[in-house]
Amino acid sequence: MAQAIREFIISFFKAFFTKWVEDFLIFVGLGIFVVNTYLITVVEINMLIGNYLLGLILLLIGLVLAKR
Repeated sequence: MAQAIREFIISFFKAFFTKWVEDFLIFVGLGIFVVNTYLITVVEINMLIGNYLLGLILLLIGLVLAKR
C-alpha cells in the first residue's frame, strides 16, 4: 500500500512539473493581479507594487515556459 501511494505521488509530481507547471504559474499570476485589484484601497502602496511585481514575474515565467 505504501509503495502504491509513493508511486502515485511520484507520478503526480512528474506529470505536474512536465505538463502543468506553466498553466499553474499563469493562473497564479493572474490570480494575484485580480486579488490586488480588489485590495487597492486596503493595502499599502508598497505592498501592492510588490504583489503586482510578483504576479508579473510568475506570469512571464509561465508564458516563457509555455512558449518553449
